[in-house]
Amino acid sequence: MDLRQLHYFAAVVENGTISEAARKLHLSQPPLSNQIKLLEAECGVTLFERGARHITLTEAGRVLYRHAVQILSMTKATEEEMQNLRYGKQGSVHIGLISSCASPEFFDVIEMFHQNYPGVMFKVTERNTFDLLTLLENGQIELAVIRTPYRSSGLEALTLREDPFAAVYTHEYDGISSEKSELISVQALSAYPLIIYSRWERDIRQFFQGWDIKPNIVCVNEDARTTLQWASSGIGVALVPRSVAASFPHLQSTQIDAPGLVSKLQLVRRKNAAISQNAFNLFSLFEKYFKTK
Repeated sequence: MDLRQLHYFAAVVENGTISEAARKLHLSQPPLSNQIKLLEAECGVTLFERGARHITLTEAGRVLYRHAVQILSMTKATEEEMQNLRYGKQGSVHIGLISSCASPEFFDVIEMFHQNYPGVMFKVTERNTFDLLTLLENGQIELAVIRTPYRSSGLEALTLREDPFAAVYTHEYDGISSEKSELISVQALSAYPLIIYSRWERDIRQFFQGWDIKPNIVCVNEDARTTLQWASSGIGVALVPRSVAASFPHLQSTQIDAPGLVSKLQLVRRKNAAISQNAFNLFSLFEKYFKTK
């Protein structure tokens, strides 16, 4: 088994057919088919169930693909890091960020790190929390800034900020801001149509239930930005962590008077996983910064 075979195998999986993979790889189909057969013979297992129009991975194929993605990603990262060293950039840090990483503290530490290690390049991947956890598990990124809630098994987490939830709305709901100068009560909020992101739905419903209140939820969607876009239409009031609202400055926001309703912004890494010295130095700087705050 060599890197070329793994590359060919991954291309077949990702393109769905050997013929399409051959086209993308600029190969003829017979040599590619032969390489896949040699790989199956070397592994001693069947990797694909071959259909008339597409291939389907066997269990062994799924396992090999997962490892192939990790190996190829690490190989690419290593090649890139060697190139950076060759050109005097002194390596890189692979970090994943959620789109709502509006934390001044995060960028304070990034600036400190850049001053201490000016030759290190940041390689940033933007995804949602769950996609970043997958990339972290696969070794495609070394560190990630994500939001709770998530399954924290096998992760070392450092909290960057606790972000209270806010009601975010258009001028049509100006009555919210007049009810209290800075906060809106859970009881008052229940009078408005609410728009929420599905990953926070359980927490929000449980919170209202604790007050014996049934919220008037008119929209549940799959993204915090979508939640704010719907609020922009005037259809209702979005419930999101307060810093997320900063990405829609034309909307008004009022913090909810609910101390238990928060989302934590956290920097995470895999426990006991090998990471580059640069990533280790960056994580350590974050630890030092937040221990002194």
